[in-house]
Amino acid sequence: MSIINIKVNERLAKPQIPVKKQISISIKEENIENLDLIAKALSVSSGKTATRNMLIEDAIEAYVYEAKSILEESNIEIKQFSYEGNVLFDTVVYPAHDEGFIEAFLNENKWYYVRIKKDKIPYIKHVAIYRGTPASRITHYAKVADFEETEEGYVINLDGHPIPLENPIPLGSVSAASVRAPRYTTLEKLLQASEYKDLCM
Repeated sequence: MSIINIKVNERLAKPQIPVKKQISISIKEENIENLDLIAKALSVSSGKTATRNMLIEDAIEAYVYEAKSILEESNIEIKQFSYEGNVLFDTVVYPAHDEGFIEAFLNENKWYYVRIKKDKIPYIKHVAIYRGTPASRITHYAKVADFEETEEGYVINLDGHPIPLENPIPLGSVSAASVRAPRYTTLEKLLQASEYKDLCM
């Protein structure tokens, strides 16, 4: 299911009350007319008010999500800083084959060899692994002790044994391509996520 499918289904299922910031944009008249028709159809079908502005917001959220995934897959970095200049991530999720996860992460309390820019290392406090088939989910995370630089890449030494997630995180509605690149997130999001897309910043 695409992110657009998800957003339309969310509008059908429940009202949205997001925090908003006013902006002004110009949209083709034809698109405005179609948005109004779609909003009316959603309102009638769900019994809840759907407006043109709500649909525009959904479209922007869908674009942002897909664009970030594409950039990450292409190893194009998006600076993840708040307006106050504080880093918005403290956790990184790496993809792995299930066999490698068991051998290195669980048995050796390490993860290697990883790609990461030096300026991000000081902010990474936890690491998690998205396990490929047959698990196809994130089941554990660990506290980071340190990053060890080697010729092959960085080795992450764990501070203690990996911790099982109370609610393992499946791939869910995103494509398998979304997990090919490291995912920067927060421990809070990791512990609360019900599927992979919930880790997005």
